[in-house]
Amino acid sequence: MQFQQIRSATSIVTFGGVRFLIDPMLAPANTYPVFPDTPVCAQGNPTIELPCPVEELFNVDAVIVTHWHLDHFDDVAMQILPKTLPIFAQNTQEAEMMNALGFNKIIVLSEEGVAFKNITLTKTPCDHGRTDLVTEHFYKLSGYTDQASGVLFKTAAEERIFYLAGDTVYYEGVRETIEKYKPDVVAVNAAGAQAPKGHPLIMNEYDIWALMQDFPQIQVIATHVEGVSHATVTRQSLREFAEAKGLQKLFIPADGEVLSF
Repeated sequence: MQFQQIRSATSIVTFGGVRFLIDPMLAPANTYPVFPDTPVCAQGNPTIELPCPVEELFNVDAVIVTHWHLDHFDDVAMQILPKTLPIFAQNTQEAEMMNALGFNKIIVLSEEGVAFKNITLTKTPCDHGRTDLVTEHFYKLSGYTDQASGVLFKTAAEERIFYLAGDTVYYEGVRETIEKYKPDVVAVNAAGAQAPKGHPLIMNEYDIWALMQDFPQIQVIATHVEGVSHATVTRQSLREFAEAKGLQKLFIPADGEVLSF
């Protein structure tokens, strides 16, 4: 399998010979304002430009949108992605919203798994900060959904199993997913994004450290590290942390970089 970091949560995963565009945020830098009531590290969103012409990202077999947040599926992606591309939604509500945008090959992920070409994609749980009372209040005020999903990739033709953890903190749902499916490679969203008063929305360096202590056999990719205004973790700070903690199986790709496993 290959994992190509594009920008922030946007990536291209090639698994079993099938190419998936993950969480497309395709607007030029600073198109959108900063996320309200969160730490601010930049003047707008996204904070950096794409590393390639946007049209190059259309050379995929399908699109996966893990959840309906701006930094995972933005207005530009909604407008310019080819509507004939198969697109995966985390639930029927978001599938209906995609249908209203003109997408005509929509597949809803499920915990039982759905087949696409030679791949089985299984929806996995996330805690996008929703179990925290302060974060719950933030979601109600902001209008954002607190629902997010990860995706597990498996095929009989490839021994490796890949787990895209999605927008989640490290909690029992992630541990149980790893224990159940025993993935070889895990991609974690690791920007350390926070709601008001420092309450976490996704993983930071200490979440990664805990995960890698619990499962030292796994290779971990840190994605969704930079590129959004509410990131509190940078690639440089994460590299320094990884070196200090001896996290030799942690990979922190630059935008545009391709990792092969």
